[in-house]
Amino acid sequence: MKYWETLTDAVGLYRTEPYPIHEDALRLAEFSKNKPQDRVIDCGTGNGVLAVYAEALYGGQFTGIDIDRAALALAEESAARNGQAISFQLLSVTDAPAQFGHGSFDRALMNPPYFTSGDKGARALSRHADEGLLSDWCHAAFLLLNNGGTLTLCYPASQLAVLFRALEQNRLAPKRMELLYSGDAARLALVEAKKLGGDGMKITRN
Repeated sequence: MKYWETLTDAVGLYRTEPYPIHEDALRLAEFSKNKPQDRVIDCGTGNGVLAVYAEALYGGQFTGIDIDRAALALAEESAARNGQAISFQLLSVTDAPAQFGHGSFDRALMNPPYFTSGDKGARALSRHADEGLLSDWCHAAFLLLNNGGTLTLCYPASQLAVLFRALEQNRLAPKRMELLYSGDAARLALVEAKKLGGDGMKITRN
């Protein structure tokens, strides 16, 4: 069964049981703060929630890529119903630099694969990954971004050491981070990293 869920007064998203709307993706879209003139790629777009919501909030020229045809079909339906000019393409993240060319985007967004014990079905498969795959995704982002471009992503707060290693290996410098809490413990980190950026990072909490 397919459901339409309102995200803003003007924009919504189709969701199904295998492809729900995760709160983490909504928070990441709000954190992204892309500009209307930005060329933005959503890596591993799934049902398009990140691209659809971020474009609705801030504007931008969006492209979403994924290897899941069923998820992309939902994303395309949502964008069409919203009247959004978002391009969704069947493509793996690691193949994207060869497809689009190096330095083709100002911003990259991603909710990268990581294991969450409560995940089920298709989403669980996409989120089960190792540190090597995370580094591969970060490397693809580095190639896709122009110099000074930014990668915005979320990752479990308990695994920040893993994320920071992957970013450092691929010359992406964390510049801004927001920690989302569940009780007293940080649950999720929203991170913006700059290609070839220097030291210094602003940290906030929500």
